[in-house]
Formats: sequence, C-alpha cells, structure tokens
Amino acid sequence: MRYVVPSLFDDFDNMFNDFFGSVGSNRKFPPVDIYETDDSYVLEFEVAGYKEDGFKITSQKGILTVAASEEEGGDEKYLIREISRPSFSRSFQLPEDADENEISAESKDGILTLTIKKIKKAEPKRIEVKIL
Repeated sequence: MRYVVPSLFDDFDNMFNDFFGSVGSNRKFPPVDIYETDDSYVLEFEVAGYKEDGFKITSQKGILTVAASEEEGGDEKYLIREISRPSFSRSFQLPEDADENEISAESKDGILTLTIKKIKKAEPKRIEVKIL
C-alpha cells in the first residue's frame, strides 16, 4: 500500500518547511500504521479527539481516502487553547488484491481501524482425466 500525495501544495509546503526549518513535527496527520494479515489489510490511524461522525472514508478506482474535519464552534470562550485537531485528508493506493467492496471501519480508544478484505485468489481446479 502506497501513500498518495493529495496535491502539489503538500510537496511545496514540505520543501518550504525543510528549507526554513519547521517548528514542531513535520509529519502528516494523523499518523498511520499499516499491516497485512492472511486475509486483509489493516490501517490504524491515531485520531484521539476527533468525532466519529466527522470522518469521511471513500474508495474509488483503487484509491482509499480518509478525511476528517473538526468543526469549530460551540459557545466555549477559550482562555488557553493548545489542543489542535486539524482537518486532514490522506489517500492511499490500494494493492491489486484489495476488495474495495469489503472495507469496514471502527473507532475505539482514539484509534480508527480500517480493515480491507483481500480478494480471494481462485484456486486452480484439478480436472481428473478418465481413462476409457
């Protein structure tokens, strides 16, 4: 599975930050772990603080996109605000054996887990020859 850079501006931003030195982390949000099992691919995103109904997950033409936006608002009048939940969008090119119709998502303890089933490979059928 390969990360797809969503736009030319992300590369420009990274180049700009690398040239001038960035403050804090220069990582893509949110961080993700990807692993494979015998029958599926699993992506685990660190999304603590994001609301479950704020995620938009799509898969089209072999590209899986996970996005979220945290709505500003409410009646809170912050005295200090250090917690940031920026909007994000991350896209990944799916492997050929990923089944785009069999993707499930769940969120628990600040981890968004996407499970993508693999397409089962057709086993060769053995044909028995009858001798007459």
